[in-house]
Amino acid sequence: MTTKKFYLGLCMLLMLVVTTGCKEDFDNPPMIVPRATHTPNTTIAELKAKYWQDGRNFCDTIKDDIVIHGWVSGNDVSGNLYKVMYIQDETGGIGISLDASSLATNYRVGQELVLNLKNRWIGKYNGQYLLGYPEWYAAQSVWEAGRMQLEVFQEFTEFNGLPVSGQVKPVDCVITDFQGKSDKDTQLKYSGQLVRIQDLTWDGADGILAFSEPDATTNRTVRDANGNQLTVRNSNYADFHSDPLPVTQGTLTGILVMTGSDVWQLFLRDLDDVDFDMGTKGTKGDPFTVAEFIENQGNGKSRWVTGYIVGAVAPEVTTISSNSDIEWKAPTTLATTLVIADSPDVTDISKCVVVPLPQGSKFREQANIKDNPEAYKTQIWVKGESTIYMGANGIGGNSGTTDEFKMSIATGGLSSLNEGFEGGLPSEWLNLQVSGDKKWYTTSFDNNTYAAMTGYKGTNPPFDAWLITPALAIGKAENKNLSFRTQVNGYGSTTTIFEVYIMTTDDPTTATLTKLNPALATAPNSGYSDWKQSGDLDLSQFNGTYYVGFRFYATQDANYATWCVDDVKFNYSGSVTPPPTPGPTGTRADFETMNGGEAKSTYGTYTSTSGWKAVNCNVLSGGEVDSNPIFKFIGFMDGSTTQYAFAPCLNGKTSTVGTVTSPALTGGIKKLTFNYGMPYTDTQISMRVDIMQGGQSVKNWTVTETAPVKYQVYTFSETCNVTGDFQIVFTNLSPTQQDSNKDRICIWNVNWENQ
Repeated sequence: MTTKKFYLGLCMLLMLVVTTGCKEDFDNPPMIVPRATHTPNTTIAELKAKYWQDGRNFCDTIKDDIVIHGWVSGNDVSGNLYKVMYIQDETGGIGISLDASSLATNYRVGQELVLNLKNRWIGKYNGQYLLGYPEWYAAQSVWEAGRMQLEVFQEFTEFNGLPVSGQVKPVDCVITDFQGKSDKDTQLKYSGQLVRIQDLTWDGADGILAFSEPDATTNRTVRDANGNQLTVRNSNYADFHSDPLPVTQGTLTGILVMTGSDVWQLFLRDLDDVDFDMGTKGTKGDPFTVAEFIENQGNGKSRWVTGYIVGAVAPEVTTISSNSDIEWKAPTTLATTLVIADSPDVTDISKCVVVPLPQGSKFREQANIKDNPEAYKTQIWVKGESTIYMGANGIGGNSGTTDEFKMSIATGGLSSLNEGFEGGLPSEWLNLQVSGDKKWYTTSFDNNTYAAMTGYKGTNPPFDAWLITPALAIGKAENKNLSFRTQVNGYGSTTTIFEVYIMTTDDPTTATLTKLNPALATAPNSGYSDWKQSGDLDLSQFNGTYYVGFRFYATQDANYATWCVDDVKFNYSGSVTPPPTPGPTGTRADFETMNGGEAKSTYGTYTSTSGWKAVNCNVLSGGEVDSNPIFKFIGFMDGSTTQYAFAPCLNGKTSTVGTVTSPALTGGIKKLTFNYGMPYTDTQISMRVDIMQGGQSVKNWTVTETAPVKYQVYTFSETCNVTGDFQIVFTNLSPTQQDSNKDRICIWNVNWENQ
């Protein structure tokens, strides 16, 4: 009989509470970047046009093999958008109606999503075009696109990379481009689109009238210089609802939505979408000074403040009572706080704000001056509420995401880089359009994939497009050389410019730029040049963290060049980082070494360093968020609080059944234990476990869960008492007998005791 223990998430929570009480901070676990397994084959504009129907309400099933992608352009970060999220690609935007809140936690603006939409649903709800779930509207006897369960959405949606700041850009327009128009083309172009409209004023703005009434969602009206009107719909749950409307002229950014009455409405995402010269003090573009921020203490409103980093709270201080409780220097002893002031030379705590740095956040990683002393006395921008922290003026409500702080310099960064673009443009790289409608892309020739950019077929020159690396820790690198290859075509007469820069930030419009002088390919009279090595570019003069930007610039060129970049390397010797240590003893499966120590959502064959082989499996990992192939419930390796466990997931598809087989193991087996669980929304678990000798099963068990609970941890533990050499084999029994990705079960922390 199988012996099992059923663990609740509370057990792990209690363990974390105890351990975090004993240690101020943990080492950061390695970052695993999610990669989508599906390839987009349809744009958002094409999807919307293909399934268009007139009328205010409908819902249709997508029967075609359609995969789209898009970057999150709007979420519920401020509370103004409710149970809806928006994505957009280069062609348009669309809403996703979800029966879930706190979407901004996992679906941040700039996060790329890939959606496999076959057998999913698209339609309208009261005029708004949406991806949703079929819902019967009895009053009109029609189906409409209602709210989808988040779990259903997650089944067909994949994260691709990490959120990229600046990836989502609004479409500039004027009110007359859409207002008064309800035709198909206008709706397809603007419905669900992030737009920006300039030269607006608010009706009734007097310095007192707020964005919304305190007890109800409120429509406010803006007008352009010609008197054209647009409704801005503001929720009384938005964190800016009680702020007064600006009294001057300015610019609004927001999501444009068509309503059932054929009237367009604009939804603001947060107060940063309100760009007015006056009346919106505390936005990112017009932040408070530290002194102004202190004056607004206790108003409960999240605002931006800017100042200079002057220190951090000293060790063992729990209540700040004097200037001696602050370390006015860098590096500091602790990485948990910052102290900022209006001047870089302030040492008076009464003129400062204390900023807590959330554990495990990007804010702590990049801004603390224990690990990044170069940030000392530099300018920083922080979003939060003015409050009391540790007895001093402080900032509250900042969760540490990259959307909630900005620095004037780069910190941290990669210690090395080796990018050949075989997997496309990495999400950690910034693909930025400063002007024009063309961007960098990847292409392949002669079994080689590389990054490329051209102005050919562009319609809005000049083209100023940047491909920017992740931050590089040049100051800490042993080998400070940068190298890459270039190739170009351009018929010899091209005037297109290709340049390479060292950048202090990833924004070329504000960064300090230093032009490099690499060897570059030369455009031939026809066709493409040979690949040209740049040579080793010595970056030793740059003592800190910087970015490298590859710039393509062209005006009205009769022969637009195509510039190609490949094999970008920094401080790279060609060695491979060793995979994680398999475990504390030789009697543990080293799943953490599968796929080179990187989780992978694609089903295939993966082999560990010691010879464990997973067939028709993907490789999952524990982590801080549930984002396939990362799942919180898998947790850490046995005996570790920093290294996440890896878990091969056995597919139950009848034509490709998942198996996990050990190498030949010695010393006999006295007892076998492992964890297992259901990472996806399946309905049953049934798996066979065999102890094999000489090709025969000498011990076996069937592990079955007839009503398994998603994200719950189960434990198998059985006495074996088998002597001599042996193998362990796990086989998915495919209980529902379906030839699709069903009955999936992951296993981890496989341990055995020798005889």
